[in-house]
Amino acid sequence: MSKPLNWYLRRHPLLYQIRFRLVSKKASLKAIENFCYNDINKKNTISPLFFEINNLIFTEKSKKLEDFEKAITIAIWLKNNIKGGAGIGKSSTTALQKMMNGEGGVCSDFSQIYSNFCVINDIKVKEWGMKNLSNDPTVSGGHSFNEIYCKEFQKWIMIDVAKSIYLYHKNKDIPISTLEYIHLKKEKKEIAIASIFANGTVINNNVNNIFLLSNSLPFVITNYDNKMYDYFLDKLDFFPVSIVHGIIILMGKGYSFEFPKE
Repeated sequence: MSKPLNWYLRRHPLLYQIRFRLVSKKASLKAIENFCYNDINKKNTISPLFFEINNLIFTEKSKKLEDFEKAITIAIWLKNNIKGGAGIGKSSTTALQKMMNGEGGVCSDFSQIYSNFCVINDIKVKEWGMKNLSNDPTVSGGHSFNEIYCKEFQKWIMIDVAKSIYLYHKNKDIPISTLEYIHLKKEKKEIAIASIFANGTVINNNVNNIFLLSNSLPFVITNYDNKMYDYFLDKLDFFPVSIVHGIIILMGKGYSFEFPKE
């Protein structure tokens, strides 16, 4: 039985492959290290809904936490209050509303809204994607996670809100950055996975396969103007998301997938 045209416009892998090739490029390690989502997306461009929810996440006292504790607090609150589900792929405000209503949310949706919460809490953040090559169909494909800059560690660290984890080398108290992860994996050195929940265990069966066993190719997502994308995703909501993204790319204002140069 043939699939309807709407399915091809929304879900056909070819559309994603074309977009992936159009926006992918190589970047220097220095450029990737210096990139920050906050440089493009300022507090005053974030939807009021995020500030409303943020007041539920933090008390006045907890807003004075250090960067890592603050970042973990946001991640834990989101996981405790969003059950996740199917992909949403809408504007950040619509995505947050749907996720809070229990209407879905995959890794990329979590990464999208998490970035905005980091911005309004003065935490430098960036979003990473990862292309996984594996014979396991449950692992092969794409994944999204975030990286935050912690002043107390003086470096960027990985945090995966959707999977509720961070990674470390030998010391659990010092999480690793994405570039450290890439280097350690290339050198076949020890990488351990920790839950963001205190005394918690890593319960997602795919985490080990995604980060440690599969052939993973991480890329940082740059030039993502959240306010602009929200505008077009809302105004052109009658179009499939892939078409809206395509229009923005053709306008020369699309995001880029930047792979670190060796």
